[in-house]
Amino acid sequence: MKKLLFFDIDGTIISEGETRVIPNSMYKALRGLQAKGHLCFVNTGRSYAEIDQTIRNMKFDGFVCGCGTNIRYRGKELFSRTIPFSVGNAVIQDLEACRLDWLLEGCDSVYYSSKPYKTLIGTFQEEHSRLIPDAVKIVAPQQANNLIFDKFCICLHPESDFDRFYAKYSGAFSFIDRKNGFYEIMPQGFSKAGGIQFLEKYFQIPHEDTIAIGDSTNDLPMLEYAGFSIAMGNCAEELLSAADYVTKPIMEDGIYHAMKHLELI
Repeated sequence: MKKLLFFDIDGTIISEGETRVIPNSMYKALRGLQAKGHLCFVNTGRSYAEIDQTIRNMKFDGFVCGCGTNIRYRGKELFSRTIPFSVGNAVIQDLEACRLDWLLEGCDSVYYSSKPYKTLIGTFQEEHSRLIPDAVKIVAPQQANNLIFDKFCICLHPESDFDRFYAKYSGAFSFIDRKNGFYEIMPQGFSKAGGIQFLEKYFQIPHEDTIAIGDSTNDLPMLEYAGFSIAMGNCAEELLSAADYVTKPIMEDGIYHAMKHLELI
């Protein structure tokens, strides 16, 4: 029976930190799954622009990007939801007014502020400038109008007024607390789970034949939704209660071990 599999990126198929490594066993597992006719998708909070060539070259069947705001299958865009200019322009103004560090994530570009960062978003900018230099755009906040983005991230510092921003936008957007003052934000109603649901219908694959694998808090919706859920051995504690199976950590061949356990390869 054909399965529909969804893989997070960071901490699931590639290690985190300065040395980012994809275990050889991950390539072996992916090729083995595809040889059996299973469909393998990246399911990530990253926008498509943030997926570097190393991940694209792995030749997954497709991508669920931006927490379900953009879905692609073998080079074809199946679904896209971009934040309207009127809303996006207001969001940028309020991010500045509330003194929040931000980055805006779109399918073609990732936007950073020209102002100095006070939080770890500055580290993200350095990493993106190294991994996806053509996608990184630096904009002056006062000129940041009509930018095309699907979701965004913020990080708090002592001068930030997060409560004011949250009170205004919590009805229109979902906020994922990634800890240490860092939030991932996307339009209300969108999540990694929504991407799974869309592709179930598109491929007419029964819900029980969907499998999700992840390690971090933004993976919780897809692990709770999927027919079968796998948490990495290095996962956030919040995922353990949602997982049907906990595999080994990424650098102990966690994906390959899980696929062998399920007898899919």
